[in-house]
Amino acid sequence: MKPIGSNRSFFILSAVIIFISSTLLAVWSLINTIALRNALLAIGTLVALFLLWQYSKQKSVAGVSMPQSANWGQYTPLALSFSMLIWVVIHYFLLSSESGQQFQELSSTWLRVLESILIGTATGLVLREHPQRAQFLWLGIFCSFVYLLIHYLGVYSQTGQAFMPNYYFSSPFGNKINTVLMGGLFISAICGSSANALLNNRPHYPWPIYCYWLLGVLTILFAVTTIIDTRNGVGVGIILIASWVLYVGASKLAQQIKLGKLDWKIGLVTLIPTILIIIFIQQHLSINRGWNNFVDDITVAVKIDEVPNWQDVKKYGYPKTASGEPVYPNNYERAAWATAGIHSITQNPLGYGLLEHSLGKVIRKSYPEATIRSSHSAWIDLGLAFGIPGLLLTLGALLSTIVLALKSNSPNRLVVIWIAADLLFTFTIAEVSSKHTIEILFFCIALLNAMLIQPRKTES
Repeated sequence: MKPIGSNRSFFILSAVIIFISSTLLAVWSLINTIALRNALLAIGTLVALFLLWQYSKQKSVAGVSMPQSANWGQYTPLALSFSMLIWVVIHYFLLSSESGQQFQELSSTWLRVLESILIGTATGLVLREHPQRAQFLWLGIFCSFVYLLIHYLGVYSQTGQAFMPNYYFSSPFGNKINTVLMGGLFISAICGSSANALLNNRPHYPWPIYCYWLLGVLTILFAVTTIIDTRNGVGVGIILIASWVLYVGASKLAQQIKLGKLDWKIGLVTLIPTILIIIFIQQHLSINRGWNNFVDDITVAVKIDEVPNWQDVKKYGYPKTASGEPVYPNNYERAAWATAGIHSITQNPLGYGLLEHSLGKVIRKSYPEATIRSSHSAWIDLGLAFGIPGLLLTLGALLSTIVLALKSNSPNRLVVIWIAADLLFTFTIAEVSSKHTIEILFFCIALLNAMLIQPRKTES
């Protein structure tokens, strides 16, 4: 029997599913692309279903053995993802607060989530067989940032302003958080790919790929520090690149000590990213003062009962810190809203049922004057929407991919770990829990899980 991927039709379908996934990643967070996204999801789902059928057919024809009970654990992220979809349906029929709006989300957003899971699974299985092809997948994200850069340069040529505080409203991404989400995905994927290539030399990449990685990371760092000016993006980028420097540096040093041979090149490999981080941090700090009194702002913000200004800042204004300085609005609001969101989850453990603005519906039960609509933390908003069960299922699906990767010998393991960690952090600090962002989350969970699935062994 020919191995999977050896026949021409399968090769073509594999290329098609990677192209569709790459294009989706390119346009998912861009404004005015909903029709294209829906078309890609519909076509991608059909291709994914055929590919999944081909995989299952290949296994049955080959006479493979049924997996042992321990092997079922490698499907945990997918199982939890589908369980989340089942919980959403159960919530609609038994716990719905606004059945009309909840049905609208169920028949639109959650239907696209199902399509995203199927496409992510099929794409992940292809990348499991051919890890090098993942670079075509991340190319889609890179292209979206090239488009952002071209658009920014066009506006700059007209205004003559290098830094435009409100540019993000008219940018191709439409807001700051889309830039953070997609930029983090690209940087984390490159961190995992490059770490694996440098440490294990598998898979082996030609030098143009390393240039593509460097150019992509530099473009995204410029975008989050200057073009869009987002502290979330800077924070995510620093954490991802710093973790890469520490991991690669420590691993290379340990390898050389074991061999009894030290090489100065390893210091250069880790020094270059460190210098880049310092340069971009300095650039960001020169135009963003939100970090100046960050701790003092948070200290005031978490006192939601003692300092009620967060409920309606237009009415009460912004409070002052212990030192007498006015709080930085963004710091204060987000921390206070997140605190109020956590409190509301404890009061509504099964959730309100809507991905969008559940906090605004629930918060008034405890704080009638509150005008907020979102906590600006995806995990909190998801908990408000579908309660503790929904939060545990989704978080469990993402965290289980990291657990599986830590136990795996797959060449994709470091990519999976870095991307999953990026998603975990980004969804903690950003408002990315509705519409296309939730589709991207479940696409990535399915993709990462499938990249790690071990082929079943045939009976001897």
